[in-house]
Amino acid sequence: MTTRRWRVAAPVLCSVGLAALDVSAVADITFGGNARAFAMGGAGIAVVDSSERNTMLNPAALALFNRRIKLEYPHLGFRASGVPLDQAYNHLLKNPSANDAVSLARDFGKRDSNYGASLGMGGRIGHMDLHADGQAQVRLLPNLALRTWAKTANGDVTKLTGSERADMIGAAIYSLPAVGAAERVSPPGSPIRVEAGVRVRLERAVYSHYVVSSSNITNNTPAAPASELNGGTTLTRDGIGADLGLLAHPANHKGLSGALVIFNALEPNFRFKGTDQNDAQVKYDLQPRSIAVGSAWEGGRFLGVLDVVDLTRAYDNVQARIGGEYTTKGLALRAGYSSARGFTAGFGFGFLQFAFGARAPLQVTSTLRF
Repeated sequence: MTTRRWRVAAPVLCSVGLAALDVSAVADITFGGNARAFAMGGAGIAVVDSSERNTMLNPAALALFNRRIKLEYPHLGFRASGVPLDQAYNHLLKNPSANDAVSLARDFGKRDSNYGASLGMGGRIGHMDLHADGQAQVRLLPNLALRTWAKTANGDVTKLTGSERADMIGAAIYSLPAVGAAERVSPPGSPIRVEAGVRVRLERAVYSHYVVSSSNITNNTPAAPASELNGGTTLTRDGIGADLGLLAHPANHKGLSGALVIFNALEPNFRFKGTDQNDAQVKYDLQPRSIAVGSAWEGGRFLGVLDVVDLTRAYDNVQARIGGEYTTKGLALRAGYSSARGFTAGFGFGFLQFAFGARAPLQVTSTLRF
C-alpha cells in the first residue's frame, strides 16, 4: 500500500514543487512537517489525532501516539515576500554572502523583501520524539534612493547617485537536536483526558548583516560586513529552549478540544546587538517567549480549528487563525485564514502533505524575529 501511494503521489509532489518554485509574487509553501496546520491558516495546536498526520506544534500531542518506533518523512518549507520564490530558493542554496547581497540589491531593490527556508527530519519512540531541524531567514532592506533607482533606471548603473544603500540581514537557527516527551496527566477513566508535554531544544543561532553601497552595485564588488560583525562574517550563539503544551479533549477523541502552548517557555537567549538601516544600535531577539491558545472540533469527516496566537505580542500583534479540513477516501482537503497572513489552502494524501499561503511567513512562532 505504501509503494502504491508513493507511485501515485510522487508525480503530484513533483508537479506541485515545480509550480511552487515558479511563483512570482509572494508565497509560503510547505511540504510535510507542519503542512497540515499551515493549510488551515496556521491553526492546529488543539487537534486530537493519533494517526501521525498531526503537526508537532503542541508537544502534548505526543501522548496520543502508540508505543511503537517510527521514522518520519523529511519536511521542507520555502517562503518569500518581495522576491520571486524561485530566485529566493537559488539565493538560499548558496548561503547569504557579500556577493549575494549585491546581487539581491541590484535585482530586487524596489521594495523590502524577505525569504526563508526550513528543513527537518526525525523519528518517534513511543511518547518521545527526536528531531533535527533548521530554518533560515533573510531580509533585504533598500533605502529610498535605491528603490527609486531600481524602479526607474532599468539597471543602468550610470544613473546611480551615490546615496543608494541596502542592508541584508540574515539569521539561522538549527537544533542539535530537539527532544520531546509527553504523558497523560488526567485520572484513569476520566471522561475528559488531559495530556502534557515538553520539547527541549539544543540550538545554535547564527546572525549576519551586510551593507550594500552604490559603489558595490556599480563595480560589482562584495558588500561590506556591518559594524557589529567586527570585521567577521557572522555572530554565533548556543542556547537551550523549551516549549510546554497542554491538550484537553473527550476520551473518545470526538467533539470539542482545547490547548495551551508556551513557545520558548525556556528562552534560548538568542539576543544579538545589531544595527539598523541608519546604523543605529538595535537588539534582535530571534526567539522570544510566545503563548498561544486554541480549540478544535472534530465530527466524522469534518475538522474545524481556531487558534489565538502570540498573546504576549512577542513577534507582532495577536493573531486569530481559523481553518477546516474535510477528509474523503484518504484525501484531506484543507483551507484556512490568518488575520495577519490571509488565506491558505492545502491537501494531504498519505505521507504527502502540502500547504500554500499567499503571504509569508505563516509560521509566526517559529519565524526568526529580527
